[in-house]
Amino acid sequence: GLMMESYDVFIAGGGMSGSAVARFAAQGGLKTLFIEKCKTPRTKPCSGIQFPYFEKILGVKIPPDRLCNHQIKKAKVYYHDGTTSGAPFRAFNYMRKSFDNWLNTLAQEEGAEFRDECEFLDFEETADDVIVTIQSGGKEPEKIRARYAIDATGQSALPLRRKLRPQDFGEKASGGGMNYYVDGEADIDPETIYMFWDLEFSDAMFAWIYTKTLEDGKDYWCIGTGCLGTDIRERQELFYDFVKEKFRVQGNIVETEEFMAAIDIKSRERVWLGQGRILMVGDAAGLLDAVRGAGQDAAALSGRLAAKAVLESDRKGTTALEEYAKLAETITTQTKLNQEREIDQFK
Repeated sequence: GLMMESYDVFIAGGGMSGSAVARFAAQGGLKTLFIEKCKTPRTKPCSGIQFPYFEKILGVKIPPDRLCNHQIKKAKVYYHDGTTSGAPFRAFNYMRKSFDNWLNTLAQEEGAEFRDECEFLDFEETADDVIVTIQSGGKEPEKIRARYAIDATGQSALPLRRKLRPQDFGEKASGGGMNYYVDGEADIDPETIYMFWDLEFSDAMFAWIYTKTLEDGKDYWCIGTGCLGTDIRERQELFYDFVKEKFRVQGNIVETEEFMAAIDIKSRERVWLGQGRILMVGDAAGLLDAVRGAGQDAAALSGRLAAKAVLESDRKGTTALEEYAKLAETITTQTKLNQEREIDQFK
């Protein structure tokens, strides 16, 4: 047969964690291929809010043109008993479509090879590498060889993890989130994020309202919620009705986003870093922390650490997984701890 193209690192998924692995791996001189099944730039339903330390994790300054018109300066929290609290709360505010596309570009500038509209199909491990089958839009499937294969796909996909750990996946999606983008007037400060800790609206973390800039360059109210069950639409409608009255929201819903989680929320081993030459990053590693309502910082950080682990293992002659487990110890411990005290545990 034909000679297979060889890489040091293959990554399924061109989102935040995949782009981070690709960039840091390529920067370290590793021959890297990362693929994304959608056409890029691609829409991604996600909060798109991150704390200032996010730039440290990325190791690069976020250009203003990738951010929304308004950045978050304050948080106002509403509790179920009617009390509220407010605090300064600085956060980057962006849409994942243009943000992830920027991260894709950075990785390619470092020398990583990127293919969009390219799907991961299967893999098999041999003694010293992984044979990966991929397919680019409408073409014949092709095989490539890589020393390491990394699952950096989002919550609903996780093809490598599904093959290695089918027991982690429920019969149906458990939990997710939903956003309405509303065009109109409201008594809302565009530099504040409003969080509602109320089990009626959200049993996963909190429900939220803040401003987002869509592709037309205009600002919209982003109103949404997260939940563990499948009744997300009912909760969202309930919350939206409540919000309309409370903040005198007048306008139309111009866009609705919905996303569901694939890893069974109750799985004992949600946090899992992989086995052999297959590593997990971001959602695939189970690094979603609903207590903080955050996954992106962990996604970017785990991506960066996975790349570092491969470089370290080459230098020391250890396995990449050993190095990765050491490097990721703090974040895995913290995530597990937080997962044990998620909001559904509270009375």
